[in-house]
Amino acid sequence: MPSSREGYLWTPSTEVVGLTTDSVVAGTPTSAIHDSYDVVVVGTGFAGLIAARNLSQNTNHRVLLVEGRDRIGGRTWTGKALGEEFEMGGTWVHWNQPHLYSEIHRYGLHVNLKSSAGTTAAKNTFYTAAMSSCAEIDGDELNAAVQRAADAFFSIDAIWTKYDHLSAKDRLDQLDIPQLEKDLFDGMISTFGAVPGSQCGFTEVLRWYALGNHSMASVFELAGWYKLGKGGMTSFARAVLSDYRGHLLFNTEVEKVVQRGKSVLLSARNGLQIQARYLISTIPLNCLDDIVFSPPLSPLRQEAIKAGHINRGAKIHFHLAQTEPGWFSQASGYGVSPWCFAFSDHNGTTVKDGTYCIGFGYGSHLMDPRASAEITSTFKQYLKPGAEIKAYLTHDWMNDRFAKGTWSCWGPNSMTKWLKELQKPDGRIFFASADWADGWRGFIDGAIERGAVAGREVEELLGSDAPRMKL
Repeated sequence: MPSSREGYLWTPSTEVVGLTTDSVVAGTPTSAIHDSYDVVVVGTGFAGLIAARNLSQNTNHRVLLVEGRDRIGGRTWTGKALGEEFEMGGTWVHWNQPHLYSEIHRYGLHVNLKSSAGTTAAKNTFYTAAMSSCAEIDGDELNAAVQRAADAFFSIDAIWTKYDHLSAKDRLDQLDIPQLEKDLFDGMISTFGAVPGSQCGFTEVLRWYALGNHSMASVFELAGWYKLGKGGMTSFARAVLSDYRGHLLFNTEVEKVVQRGKSVLLSARNGLQIQARYLISTIPLNCLDDIVFSPPLSPLRQEAIKAGHINRGAKIHFHLAQTEPGWFSQASGYGVSPWCFAFSDHNGTTVKDGTYCIGFGYGSHLMDPRASAEITSTFKQYLKPGAEIKAYLTHDWMNDRFAKGTWSCWGPNSMTKWLKELQKPDGRIFFASADWADGWRGFIDGAIERGAVAGREVEELLGSDAPRMKL
């Protein structure tokens, strides 16, 4: 079974760096790589896989996928450990995510859907208020209070652009509702980007609410109930890759992209240079500053790149000794908890074996996956008192040079300034990432959306050029 360099597993007696995963696949032998292609697609996350697959269906197009990692999937991959499968990055899917679900259905993977116990059927709910200890609360009362706050929070009298300057907390401060409802609502929306409401843009929260059919319960159903079993998200990535008809390079980190005339020259850190008529970059927003573009990108795009998105939280899977029914726990972002929220996932796929759960840290906390004493003690203190932790595993997204964060979340004064600019091509370079999707931004659906758009736009330009033979 192949293993990636990525991923980390801790138990009280062992540490393992690099996890077994089906996302490690064979690339094209370097001897078969051409000096030039019609299109080079940088990145094998879902945006890159979709764009490359679609373009390669035209047998007249020579397409190359370039990946800096040793695996496919980008910020989404399925690791194997402890006899279970773990989604190390992007996880949850829903039939109301149109781009994603059409692709899942295309490959027959919709029959593999399964749910997370702590989001679909939580029997116990916990909350840690600012500067307080973790306590059990009534889940129904929590949900009712959050929806009451939402009804007031989203009662606005103009289109969203009028409010883009506000943070979520700015908007909460305008409301005459009980402070407890504000606190609970702020804690709940902190799950949107692993930041408290003071850092998250009001329009970012508004976008999630609109996608969730204007119901907080629906938001969390669409964003956190269902995932893929039987191979997980990597089975999905491999299915898309199976329809790709071009070349594939791994361990090739792009450092410079030069446009000159009717071509683009890509230079990698390993010395490789590839020329293309068009290039599609799926590099995450927080990593684009590491690439030298010549001529430089527009000042407005550079401004957006320098700001980046704000989600730099940790995602950590735990195996607990106790076998428990579904539970959900969240902590205020204004206290001292490094943890944002956590919930139980399942009790073992084939054999009952304790409780598997997932914890998410607030941005710029829990930055060292090997700091086991901090991770285990704070998890028990702020989210799950009494937990007996048998193991945990994670991907260090914050320090991953190909990610520098997890899923996209934007702060105030972002969407009106940068969204359209980030979606534009720059000459012969097209940019496709879930980080600036129109709809499910930060989700796999958003990655598929932008990959399909970039692929279509490049296809149209290739079609307008003179035909050429495929070598």
